[in-house]
Amino acid sequence: MTLQKIPSVAGSLSVDSDDSKKIRSSIHSIPIAAAFGVIAVLVSLYGLVYAIDSILPTPLSLADEKFQPDAFITERARRDLKILTDIGPRVTGSRENEILAADFLKREINIIVQKSHKNQKLELDVQVVSGSLYLQTKLHGNIFSYSNLQNIVVKVHANNNATQSVLINSHFDSVPTSPGGSDDGINCATMLEVLRKLSREPKRPLNNLIFLFNGAEETGMKAAHGFITKHKWAKDCKVLLNLDAAGAGGKIILFQSGPEAPWLLTYYSRVPHPYGQAAGEEIFQSNIIPSYTDFRIFRDYGGLVGKWKIVCLDMAFLKQGYRYHTKYDDFEHIPLGSFQHVGDNTLSLVRSLANAPEVSNPKYNPGKIIFYDFLGLFMVSYTQTVGHVVNYVVVVLSLGIFGFSVHTFKLGYSKETLTYFVLTFGAITGGWIAAAVFTVLISLLTDKSGYSMSWYGNPWLILGLYVAPTIAFSSAFLPFIRHEKLTHNIEAQIQAHCVRFIWTLILFFGSITNIRSMYALLIRVLFNTIGFILIHIFKLQHTVRKWQVLYFVSLIIPTIFLMYTALMTYSLFIPVTGRIGSNKNADLFIGLLSSALTLVIISPYVALTTLVRHFKYLLAFLALVFTISFIIIFTPLGFPYSGNTNSPAPQRYWILHTRRVIHDENGAETKRDSGYFLLNLDRNSPHKVKSQVKEIARVKSLDADCKKYLLCGLPLVGWKMIPAIKDSSSWIPAGQPMLDQSVKLDVLSKVQVSPTVLRYNVSIIGPDRVGVYLSPKKGHKVLAISLIDKMPSDSKIAVWNNRYLYYMDHICGKEIAPLKFSFDLEVPANSSGATTEIAVSGIYVHDNLNRKVPHYVRFLNEFPDWADLTAWLGYYESFWI
Repeated sequence: MTLQKIPSVAGSLSVDSDDSKKIRSSIHSIPIAAAFGVIAVLVSLYGLVYAIDSILPTPLSLADEKFQPDAFITERARRDLKILTDIGPRVTGSRENEILAADFLKREINIIVQKSHKNQKLELDVQVVSGSLYLQTKLHGNIFSYSNLQNIVVKVHANNNATQSVLINSHFDSVPTSPGGSDDGINCATMLEVLRKLSREPKRPLNNLIFLFNGAEETGMKAAHGFITKHKWAKDCKVLLNLDAAGAGGKIILFQSGPEAPWLLTYYSRVPHPYGQAAGEEIFQSNIIPSYTDFRIFRDYGGLVGKWKIVCLDMAFLKQGYRYHTKYDDFEHIPLGSFQHVGDNTLSLVRSLANAPEVSNPKYNPGKIIFYDFLGLFMVSYTQTVGHVVNYVVVVLSLGIFGFSVHTFKLGYSKETLTYFVLTFGAITGGWIAAAVFTVLISLLTDKSGYSMSWYGNPWLILGLYVAPTIAFSSAFLPFIRHEKLTHNIEAQIQAHCVRFIWTLILFFGSITNIRSMYALLIRVLFNTIGFILIHIFKLQHTVRKWQVLYFVSLIIPTIFLMYTALMTYSLFIPVTGRIGSNKNADLFIGLLSSALTLVIISPYVALTTLVRHFKYLLAFLALVFTISFIIIFTPLGFPYSGNTNSPAPQRYWILHTRRVIHDENGAETKRDSGYFLLNLDRNSPHKVKSQVKEIARVKSLDADCKKYLLCGLPLVGWKMIPAIKDSSSWIPAGQPMLDQSVKLDVLSKVQVSPTVLRYNVSIIGPDRVGVYLSPKKGHKVLAISLIDKMPSDSKIAVWNNRYLYYMDHICGKEIAPLKFSFDLEVPANSSGATTEIAVSGIYVHDNLNRKVPHYVRFLNEFPDWADLTAWLGYYESFWI
């Protein structure tokens, strides 16, 4: 047989001969082995990204200080952290926090002052502060009160009597049950070492440096509020560097900046180990993550005195979020390199800011900042305005090369061409939709069958459960879309252009809606566009293999970057699903997140499946991977939790042995009972422990209580519990707890201010954590509360059983003080009788003061070792006044 030469112009290609089709197939198609090779390369790239992300700087010892006298010394910082964590949990109001931890910090600071360079001037101040604030959350606002909280503050004075200051903040308190190794002990130790280094330098800084060790962050960021609104040095603070943790170990990430201060990123980009993503800022500020840092307080309250305005950098540890706020956040499991990473970056950044002229003459630039690092090698940052310009330029280039390619391939504008593009776009989007639908179905099935969150302690299962099906469905339809006048070669390029076209549209609409995280798509679209521009510049579009090589090369950098971003995303979100409440389907969230990440990373490769010979074997392989993974979740290998101290994945429980007393409008006691109140923090709570904890079988529905009593008649541990209290709570009737004191409410006065306004003065005394729920009758309205300057609008007030609900909590530090406040209530004219339901709660967190009764201890001991318990005592009593 004589073989005919294949024309180079696709439109003139003859397709009459079956032999010609075979020739084209054999020349342009890719063997199935190559497809498996691409999968192997992608898996290897992810492994490379994981390995690079795990690399930490070499820790320096005291012996190294001789050769690097200006460097951060891990060995000394680690010694400080050992002393701090050996104290145990440092709970606000406890002896461990208010005396032992505070004395340790003051002692170390005094030693630093004594050993400082003679040219330096250091000043130590201990603030004991009381106050109140209003904090607006996504759903409602809350009123916080605090008394006798401690802040330990050190000022490194600048030269020339400068007034402007840089504030460096961390907190030395921890949650109950946790030694607070990473949250926030390591950052306290880091600040001590940075202070040591700077205090020994012969030259004073251009700007004052204020090191704030605050003693009450875990109670609602109240100590930060006490400092920024009441401390004598607060009004001089222009820049904040906040150090915190939502994980343990790893690298400290920059995840919030500003507002309106792009110059801060210029200084951050010079640190030795840049590590940060603006996507983290968008995620954090969207309230998806159930956490705040002191950044929120400094940002919101730092500009309330005069005309000054504080700008901030917020850094935190995020890896190993399983340890966050648990007994596993200890000293032993923090890598030495983590000390060096946070120490190097903090010391470098503080040195830069100490002499930054912008601190005294700030350059405010309206708008937000886009920033991201690449594998920790360098930092990229620019304003959102610049981001819009860059995004739109890339959109134009992408659409331009799309149109140019269509023109070059001489497809024309026929009905046949239009049909081909409609089918191609339909195959792509249809595959994506099918992948999403399959993910939803699998998530609902695993959740309904009681095997939710198998990936929680086994993240590798995500690859089989969600990634493999997404690849399979997203690629299943494209090989069936054919244009009889196009070679496989040109078809593959057209399909790759169509995939990029879709991402380009998403980039465009994401930009006009001001989503800064679009930089991830920008990189994907940009490099793909450049790849095709080069293909056409060098006229490779009609070659058999050369264009494919250049195309794959153009995908490497965006693939690595997107895998890097995906790794950060999983590191954050997988542990977070262990504390979002039992009313949220975590499988659905992680499944759809995984599908979305997979599509962004894999779709440019999937576009070439039309070239793969025997593609059915690839689909069969992906189906096998899914099937094996799906079977595993029903075996012990798929059990989601672990109590292994080296790699924990605990199931969290907040448990309060609670006494409840309810009164009606006439003051008569209508209910008195006790029980175990469980706040279920993940999807598997509490049924996952039912076989070990016999009392779980006696769980009683709270539906009736939620309809009759404020917040179901339960004592809140914190204001974040309000949205989940109905759907994520369990009640087990039990005997009385032993409380050293109940919570006492006194109505000091009730005054008729006007015919329609009553003023109540109340006093509440109890343990060092007291909650107040205030709910007037329908037709009555709270006009003012003395704890806040301005009342929130009605839309910002919580509603419970069709009545407005005001939540207040009161925290005490060194000494317990009563909560005293007044409120003005608008009432109908000539009204009489009780007007307002008020419930008070007490949380008893100090084991040395509040002994657990034997039956409560037995109940707690039944929980398996993979359950992390935060077990307290609680009190709830409601009145009408």
